[in-house]
Amino acid sequence: MRVSLSTAQVEIGQRFAELVDDELIPSIRRMGELPRHGSAAEAAAEAVGAADARSAVWRALVDLGATRLLLPARFGGEDAGQQGAVVLAELLGTALYQGPLLDTMIAAELLAHSGDAEAKRIAEIAEGAAVPLAVRQSARDDHARPGPFEVSADGETIDATRRFVGFVPDGSYLLVVGGTMSGPRAALVPREHPSVSYRLHDEVGRGGLYALRLTGTPVLSWPDDPAGSSAAWPRVVAHARIRHAAYLIGLCQGALDLAVARSGSRHQFGEPICKFQAPAFRLAEIATQIEAARWLVRAAAWDADSGQDARLPAAQALALAADLAGATVLAAVQVHGAYGLTEDSDIQLYFRRAHIDRVWMGAPRNLRQEVLPLLAEALRARHRRPSPGGAQT
Repeated sequence: MRVSLSTAQVEIGQRFAELVDDELIPSIRRMGELPRHGSAAEAAAEAVGAADARSAVWRALVDLGATRLLLPARFGGEDAGQQGAVVLAELLGTALYQGPLLDTMIAAELLAHSGDAEAKRIAEIAEGAAVPLAVRQSARDDHARPGPFEVSADGETIDATRRFVGFVPDGSYLLVVGGTMSGPRAALVPREHPSVSYRLHDEVGRGGLYALRLTGTPVLSWPDDPAGSSAAWPRVVAHARIRHAAYLIGLCQGALDLAVARSGSRHQFGEPICKFQAPAFRLAEIATQIEAARWLVRAAAWDADSGQDARLPAAQALALAADLAGATVLAAVQVHGAYGLTEDSDIQLYFRRAHIDRVWMGAPRNLRQEVLPLLAEALRARHRRPSPGGAQT
């Protein structure tokens, strides 16, 4: 694998750094915040303002090519692969971006697998159509183990209940993934339809998560094998986990940056606390761990783009990034002291989001359960591989 960023990766980082810069990051961090106080009229005005801000950031991301990164060149995409996508995902994590882009990337990759049959909707995504992903019927479900749904006998409608669906009002379509007897299936449905209803969750992360109900909702397409489960879905999930791990690395970096700044401005015994060994060594340790995890994620992205089975490196990278996110935000809040628990401090945003995002695509415990059989499979494959002399190793 490469041990340095390619020219394309550097260009992607520079391009999106224009949006995720030091001046805009504080506003992007609070973009997902929904109004919690004041009169109904004030809350409505704030909600409109928040929606306008999300729309402006979304439009900027689309104009910079975010929705085209993973699409093949024949669909007007950049074909940047996972190595390009993780650069953007990490930048978004640093800014604590809240929006439908990472879900839309999952939909784009799955639709691209279906080829020319989905060319029209792929083009819409390239131009900015957002596609939130709905996988959970209960909190126990995740992308690898989606909740069930009911498909009509003719396969033209579905019934489903979904929870924790991100930014539903921002979507043009919804990608609903359900577990069936033959495995996961994905259905693309319209967001604006009388059979679709949703309401906002009140959750600790203060993000835009919704409860969703589909009752006889028409299926626009099945972007998988019409006869059964999607053979592409495990691969799509592995790639999404790599991008999400990169997002968590960015979240860790953003929290660390705030902690380092706070350690220089917070004083104890007449000295900034950065001059004391305990907090300084802890922040240095976290910085080292973030850099190590960053390269593990990039190695996983390289494996994916090389055509290898990315399930094992994706699960390993995400489990490490998830554990690191929890440890990083805890240390960052401790460095901030009591101020870090107030609404005025941005570090509490990272703390809140980390405890949602670190389990978003599989809790670390579940990821480790997945890793064990995958490791055993990799070891068996290695032993079956012929040696250079012709004998099996």
